[in-house]
Amino acid sequence: MSRYQVDKTMRQVVLDQQVAAAFRAGPDAFLDGRDLTDEERAALIQLDHRTLYRLGAHPFLLLGFMMATSTGDRAELAAGYSGSVAALGYPDFET
Repeated sequence: MSRYQVDKTMRQVVLDQQVAAAFRAGPDAFLDGRDLTDEERAALIQLDHRTLYRLGAHPFLLLGFMMATSTGDRAELAAGYSGSVAALGYPDFET
């Protein structure tokens, strides 16, 4: 797994609204050329935070990524994120 690349991609989206808009406009094109596994790429495109969390994505970056790429109420999104990943326990952050 290329955990670093997942975190780096999410960080770029979180820190720059134009980058976030580019991701939302075309996640496939945005992810082209990035060193990601097929599973990571699919999870990013589908905004599958459970899979990204399970794969070891940094939880703070992941929450910020979900906030930057999703629409809807931010409080509901944060509560849904927390509730859905709680059962997965703590990810392994070893690099």
